[in-house]
Amino acid sequence: MTAGRARALRMRAQRLTSPARDVAGLLHDVVAVQAQDLTAAGLAVRARTTGLAPADLRGALDRGEVVRTCAMRGAVHLVRREDAGWLVALLGPVNTARGRARRLELGLTDELCARALPALREVLTGPLNRAQVVDRLAEVGVPLDPTTPAPAHLLAYAANQGVVCAGASTYRLLPEPAQPGHGVPELVRRYLRAYGPATVDDLAAWSGLPADLLHAGFPADELVEGEHGWRLPADDAPEPEPDAPETVRLLGPFDTFLLGYRDRDLLLDPAHAPLVQPPGGVPVPHVVVDGRVHGTWRRREGRVVVEQFGHIPVPQLDVEVESVLAWS
Repeated sequence: MTAGRARALRMRAQRLTSPARDVAGLLHDVVAVQAQDLTAAGLAVRARTTGLAPADLRGALDRGEVVRTCAMRGAVHLVRREDAGWLVALLGPVNTARGRARRLELGLTDELCARALPALREVLTGPLNRAQVVDRLAEVGVPLDPTTPAPAHLLAYAANQGVVCAGASTYRLLPEPAQPGHGVPELVRRYLRAYGPATVDDLAAWSGLPADLLHAGFPADELVEGEHGWRLPADDAPEPEPDAPETVRLLGPFDTFLLGYRDRDLLLDPAHAPLVQPPGGVPVPHVVVDGRVHGTWRRREGRVVVEQFGHIPVPQLDVEVESVLAWS
């Protein structure tokens, strides 16, 4: 498999060349969209859908079709309501264990956290913002200092325990799972549908699960292995046509197109990586052309300013810029 075909497969798997028509349908195919920043999550949805506006994303959250909760690596993601329960059950224990030291630093003992879970189920009779959650918890004997990060870390613990999820600015109880529990093999299949071809190391970096756990549940007999990693047998695409129009997408910070892999060299020239993912800094919005990052972009005074370090076709770029500005 050539590098160009591998990139074409990844672009299609991420719905960057075959856009979805609704948010839940998108998340069925890409599993999750990182969403600690809802503006960035909106940019990710925009790039992978057609005919939608920010109000459609807000509506999907308000109706509960889409859930915002801790998932891969403990980061906040958008997932389908149907997937929230089993994903949190699979990923939450690892995330909870990794966060314990910080919780203890903040005075969130294991005993206090254990008491907080039934208390949250009691007080979250409807959506509440963080300050309201803190006040209601204090009323039922779980005091928190609102001037510290303790409330945020307690709510993250509760999210990883499958108790709460978040809207745009409020918290509520996580919906009851609408599907039976799934394990690692299903996670592998869903990941490869969304990111393949990819390696087990890529999956470990994306999910936050230990590589040994993934290897133990890896259904290799169901998959096809190639030069650029594993993929589902049904995932196939022809070689890109030499004369076909190039596909340009403006992706935001924290976009899963890059964050879905440990090895990003196929998508991003290592020489340009510091421009897109500064060490210790926030990822920079970037321009993807046929699956390869060719520049960065930013908003300035109502315009989109592009800094390119590779060829970006102007007509396709102009269409994307108009789409980004219209999404605002």
